[in-house]
Formats: sequence, structure tokens, C-alpha cells
Amino acid sequence: MLAYTLRRIGGAAVVLLLVLTMVFLMLHATPGGPENAYLGNNPTPEKREAVMAQLGLDRPLWAQYLSFVLSIVTLDLGTSLTTGTPVSELLGDRMLITLELGLVSFVVWTVVGMVFGAVAAARRGRALDGIVRVGSVVALSIPSFWLGLVLVMVFGLYLPGVLPSSGWVAWGDGVGEHLKALVLPAFTLGLGAAGVIARTLRTSMIEALDADHVTFGRALGLGERTLLTRIALRNAVIPTVTVVGMMLGTFIGGAVLIENVFNIPGVGQLVVSSFLAHDYPVAIAATVWTAGAFLISTLVVDLLYFAIDPRIRIQFLGRTR
Repeated sequence: MLAYTLRRIGGAAVVLLLVLTMVFLMLHATPGGPENAYLGNNPTPEKREAVMAQLGLDRPLWAQYLSFVLSIVTLDLGTSLTTGTPVSELLGDRMLITLELGLVSFVVWTVVGMVFGAVAAARRGRALDGIVRVGSVVALSIPSFWLGLVLVMVFGLYLPGVLPSSGWVAWGDGVGEHLKALVLPAFTLGLGAAGVIARTLRTSMIEALDADHVTFGRALGLGERTLLTRIALRNAVIPTVTVVGMMLGTFIGGAVLIENVFNIPGVGQLVVSSFLAHDYPVAIAATVWTAGAFLISTLVVDLLYFAIDPRIRIQFLGRTR
């Protein structure tokens, strides 16, 4: 288990380094630069050179890259070019909002998707199964960005006061209002994922119910409820865990769009505003945080998969011998 964990952590570190490199190169390839956040309109060449020297932008590209990677590794995120506030402070407050939105949506829609998937498998071929299959296809086919805009329009223009169509309410301003502000963004963020989870669990459970050992158990007189919950559901959980884990990263990354649609002051909104303002320290920190959250969720799924699936353990031990 330790060797497997170390290998997966090493792989995640390599991927994170690749992400850092891509972010660094993309920022240097885009028009304008971080010095523009200081220069304002019609800067003189002398002032531009002075600012670039102050920010270290006059050094060779490889030297800037090494400093960039070192600052990320040592968690020295610097200060915002536009506000002078430490990036860690800006990111810390918004991380909590993004994590809450992502985790609430993830937990609620994962439970909904698994319940509907299990019910559809238990009612295979019946009307309820058809409703779940059609509903899951519709759910995963709707672009979340478009759905969010439609909900903002509907609840902002036609159903005012029912649910907040925009903005964020902190816990300290009222638990009820806070939860109401979560409903529409969480619904938009997780609807498609629930469709994917429902379809995955339904397919896995049907395959498990058609297996020979389940048929043998049915011949021995085991009830359908026992076969469904103790055998089929247990076997179907393994492939579903992979999908659910990938969805966790999608929930965190997908919040970038949803937060901007619903005007939520999370990391996603911070990413967009920092890129527009050429505030590169903030943009880099927010992007790396998003990538790191996705990699950590993937790592957790890999370890969980290793723990619950004996085939993965046997395959890994066979390779290491």
C-alpha cells in the first residue's frame, strides 16, 4: 500500500509540474504582461524598464521559471499586483466558498445519482427505468453554463424572491438565506454529474445481476433484495467510485464558470478577474489551487480503488515483483 501510495503521489507531482509549466508559458505568451498592472495608460519606456526590473521580468526566461516553481513549492505566493494584499489571504477566503459550493453539490448529487441508478437497475425494463434513463441523458446533455444563465433569468425576472438568482450570503448573515443562496448554483453544478453517476451505477448493477454467481444465489433461494443490496450493489460500487472521484475534481473545476454566472465570490471568480487585470500572482495561485484540488481528488480515488478492488492490488504486486 505504501509503495502504491508513493507512486501515485509521484505521478500527481509530475502532472502538477506540467500544469505549472503550461501556466507559466501561457502567461508569457499572452499579450501584455504583469508590468501593465503597475504602468497604467501611456507609460514611458524608462518606467516600463524600471517596473520590469522590479518584478524580475528582465531576467532570462529559464531564471523566471525556476523562481516561479520555487515560489509555488515553498508556498510563497507573493502579493497581488493590483491591491497589494497577500495572495494567501485573497485565496484563503475564497477557497472556503468554492469548497463549500463544490462539496455540497457533490454530496447531494452523488446521493441522488446513486439512488436513481440503483432504483433503475432494480426496475430494469419498467417505466421507472425508462424515466431514469431519459432523465439522466437530458441531465448530462444540458451545458451547465447555459442552464445557469436560464435559471438566473427565470428566478431574476419571473420568480423574484423565491430563490436568489445572484450573489452570496455568508453564514453569519442567516443560515436560511445562506442555504437558499446555495440552491441554484449547486443545482447547476451537479445536475449533469448526477446523470453520469446514475447511468454508471445502473449499468454496473445490471451487469452484476446478470453474473453467474448471482444466478446461482437466486437458484439457492436468496431474495431479490439480498441479491441487489449485498451482491450487485457491492460489485457495482467499484467502477462507480472511479466516476464519482473524477466528478469531485469536476465539481471544484466547474465552479469557475458557475461562480461567474451567479456572481459568487469564490476562486473561480477570482481567476477571471485576476486574468483580466493582469494580476499574475493571483491568477497563478488560483489556477494551481484548482489543478491541485483536481489532482488530490484523483489521488484519493486511486487509493480508494486500490483498497476496495483486490484485482488492482494483485496487478500492482505482480508488476513490482
